Amino acid sequence: MDKAVLIIPRIMESHIDEALALAETAGYRIVWTTRTRHPRRVGRGLVEEVASRASEYGVEAVIFYGDIQPSSRFLLMKATRARVLDRVMLILEIFARHAGSREAKLQIEMARIRHEIPMVRELIRRSKMGEYPGFLGPGGYAVDSYYRHLTKRLARIRRELEELRRVRGQRFRSRSRSGMAHVSIIGYASAGKTSLFNRITGESKPVGPEYFTTLHPKHKAVNVRGSRIAFVDTVGFIRDVPPEVIEAFYSTLEEITMSDAAIFVIDSSEPVSYIREKLTAGLETLAKIGAHGLPIILAANKVDLVPPGELKNRIKLIEGLARDLSQGSIESIIPVSARTGQGINILLEAVVEVAGSAPKAGRPVW
Repeated sequence: MDKAVLIIPRIMESHIDEALALAETAGYRIVWTTRTRHPRRVGRGLVEEVASRASEYGVEAVIFYGDIQPSSRFLLMKATRARVLDRVMLILEIFARHAGSREAKLQIEMARIRHEIPMVRELIRRSKMGEYPGFLGPGGYAVDSYYRHLTKRLARIRRELEELRRVRGQRFRSRSRSGMAHVSIIGYASAGKTSLFNRITGESKPVGPEYFTTLHPKHKAVNVRGSRIAFVDTVGFIRDVPPEVIEAFYSTLEEITMSDAAIFVIDSSEPVSYIREKLTAGLETLAKIGAHGLPIILAANKVDLVPPGELKNRIKLIEGLARDLSQGSIESIIPVSARTGQGINILLEAVVEVAGSAPKAGRPVW
């Protein structure tokens, strides 16, 4: 694994476990961590300290766990001679490691270009000031040419993605006309969505504790209580999803907006404060992508990890959170264990009831 240092803004300090998990999933070993008061920039004193640590540890990357300003990113790159990644770039690196389909690769490339363009503009500005030549390349003319290349490439990717989406929309409408219901399995990263998908469908898709093992939607149609239902495994939610990242897993999220119902998977064995945060993150993402009015069944997964004496109270607490946060969009809460199979039959009965009563193909295609 490449060595890296981590800079985390104090407003994100409570998310440091997520930052370390994402860094590890992207292939980085954090050798030193520091905090900064400002959420988007770094001062010269911190730049000098980071540069000293980067030299001491021989790091290949500096990770700023937030949305860093292009000028601050430039200063860190110049001082450390290492790659500087912000939160979006870190997530996109993970996406690139897992991408399999042509569409997923194009989406990730588009998100990367959109995120890189402000930095290229900063380099163009500095090249006009005489600060850029001799540092990262041959100078202003090369940067201008690279900027034009990025904008042209972005336009080509958009055209190709539109065609891929048109074809996928046709396939979805064809399946819907056959009367088949679609149910998306959604939830926070590492909640057990793919494990539940495997348990319901009999598949053996790869699972793991690392983030974003699922990038491209996985589909499987199965017979449930006499109904034919297509289950869709989707990408995991994260807190404060940036627009570029939403664009990068557009096709997976699109499946949610077109579904007849959704199973929202949570890890019921986690502390209640974590469950609240992750429920909030998921519901906010659903609102951002336009999945208004989508019937949701909450699957309280991993109940086998909750001590039996605590399970009843834990489910009551989760029910209270769901009522407070969902504003009526959550239809029911089912305790389950994807590992042992506990509660799966009850969950499927709820799916048939909710998806069967939902209007078919009534949701917009992005």
